[in-house]
Amino acid sequence: MLEKKLHIDRQSLLELEIISENDRTLSLFDLLDETRTTGGKDKLRKIFLNPFCEIGKINEQQGITRFLTEVEKPWIFPLNGKIMDHIEYYYFLNIDPVVSQNRILNLIEGTRYWILYHGYVKTFKEGIKHLILYFQQLISFVDTYGKGEMPARLKEILSEIKRHLSLPFSRELIEANPKKGASFMQLFYLDKSFRDTFKEEMGLLIDLTYELDVFIAMAKATRKFGFSFPDFSESENSHLEIKGLWHPFVKEPRKNDAVFGKDRYFMFLTGPNMAGKTTFLKACGVAVYLAHLGFGVPSESMKLSVFDSIFSSINTSDNLRKGYSYFYSEVLRVKEAASLLKSHRHSFIIFDELFRGTNVKDALDGSLLVIKGLIKWPSSVFILSSHLLELSKEISKTKGFQFAFFESDVIDNKPIFSYKLDEGVSNERLGLLILENEGIHELLEP
Repeated sequence: MLEKKLHIDRQSLLELEIISENDRTLSLFDLLDETRTTGGKDKLRKIFLNPFCEIGKINEQQGITRFLTEVEKPWIFPLNGKIMDHIEYYYFLNIDPVVSQNRILNLIEGTRYWILYHGYVKTFKEGIKHLILYFQQLISFVDTYGKGEMPARLKEILSEIKRHLSLPFSRELIEANPKKGASFMQLFYLDKSFRDTFKEEMGLLIDLTYELDVFIAMAKATRKFGFSFPDFSESENSHLEIKGLWHPFVKEPRKNDAVFGKDRYFMFLTGPNMAGKTTFLKACGVAVYLAHLGFGVPSESMKLSVFDSIFSSINTSDNLRKGYSYFYSEVLRVKEAASLLKSHRHSFIIFDELFRGTNVKDALDGSLLVIKGLIKWPSSVFILSSHLLELSKEISKTKGFQFAFFESDVIDNKPIFSYKLDEGVSNERLGLLILENEGIHELLEP
């Protein structure tokens, strides 16, 4: 049976900066990646792009991360990327091992290798040297942390690792002198065991090692950024309650609260430019997304129901290759949201302004049409930011809406932002003031 996954499209992943399109832009994944190995990083990325939407799986994943975050003695992953990269290279080496498992016969065959393929023998020796380090550090880790109560999956990982380390050839590696390495007679027996006889078991062991790296990394990131663990509940109507929310990218952030439920599942958000609206939208999306990964979240506390999709429309742009204008791209994005609601009734949907690509009259009429449609889906949660204050008057008496704004002030002719979310609607307009303060009118003088 396939696991149910939270639905999120690529545009939403990019807009919420969960991933980035290039190495020059920091993403949420980059920020939170505390893995020590290449294989661990790859496994974490796979987990990061496949959040759960089943409460059982979410709680299982969160239980492991929470345990490793709150344990009195933090677990320290014993291996580094260099050792594991060598192990992987050696594991997939395209050189046939000796044929015989008999130590005398493989010594004879090994001597033939030494004469005919002298460079290969050096490769074997280098591989076994790293295997000794790998096995010895791994058994030390299991002996240190593999005791006491812990989540079932974590206990299973450590038990499986210990079982693989109990193989006869594994014990030989564990008891070897890491400075001397393997003897010539041992070399070909150990190589045969690792890359042939027990190759399947060793592949599983390497994968378990990476899984361990991932869990320890998730806990380390949760501690590092001071995240809290959300509480999930099962509910027909979606709900979300966040206290002390912030965005992980913001240094010294102003924390805010938000509550969405049965009678207030649609937030109409206002406030001037630069006041914090878009950052708040992204922070909400990020928190909901991380919660469904079993990660900690950037808030003091959080309670929510399970969502089956996250959708955002924040940075819509024109598509010249397809011949789409900016406005038509916005229309298509709204259409995608509408289609999504048909198949994903418990959605978390974010819109940062609607229809910026057209005139004010069309934007107002179009926005009102969309908002009146979205409010018909009480099983989902919506946040929409807008500068069209007239919309608030049209929907003020409709059940399901709540109104919030970001405070701002003008002191000595300069805009001041508190980044504090408050109830109500803002009629503050600071665009012209900002233009004047930047001396735009003077620059345009001939």
